[in-house]
Amino acid sequence: MNTTKIIESIDLTRFKEIISRYESKINVGPHALDHLSDAQRKLFKEEDLIRILTRENPRGIGLQRNGRYAAFFRRKEGFLRIIFEVKKDRLEIITFINTDYMPNLNRLEDKK
Repeated sequence: MNTTKIIESIDLTRFKEIISRYESKINVGPHALDHLSDAQRKLFKEEDLIRILTRENPRGIGLQRNGRYAAFFRRKEGFLRIIFEVKKDRLEIITFINTDYMPNLNRLEDKK
């Protein structure tokens, strides 16, 4: 079973409510930057991920089957997908990837 499959579309208002609730308690998980080279780590910092999540409006947000959220931010070359999870007392950025496309979240609404 694909646990990262998006099962529900999340609207921007709900996303902003989640972010504002945990804005001062956001951390980047220990494995989020594992796939970066040392040179990339110097360019891409944890603060950058937090800033993107808290300051930019994603083009789409979805709830994955595993209970984590996927937020898609438009970039010159496709999208930045930030995966985050709401924990008891904080919001944790699990990982991120660059992807060429964003899934059609509107189709999820049609299936409800």
